[in-house]
Amino acid sequence: MHWVTADGERILSVHSAAIRLGVSDRTVRLWARTGRLRGFKEGPKIWRFRETDVEAARARLASARRDAADAGGGSDDDP
Repeated sequence: MHWVTADGERILSVHSAAIRLGVSDRTVRLWARTGRLRGFKEGPKIWRFRETDVEAARARLASARRDAADAGGGSDDDP
C-alpha cells in the first residue's frame, strides 16, 4: 500500500524507511523519537515518514559514512 500527502509526496512506513537507510526498524523508530529523522505518528505507535525527509537523512548518513571512511574511523550512523 502506498500513502501520499495532499501535495502528492509519498509517505513511507518504518520498514520502508529502514530499508532505504540501511538500518533496522528499531533504529528508525529511535531516530524518529529523538528527532534525528523527521516523521509523524499515525496513532499511538505507528510512525510515518515523508519520502523527502528519508532521502535527506540518507544523504546525511552517506556523507557521515564517507567522512568516517576518509578519516579511517568507524561511523556512528547518525543521519
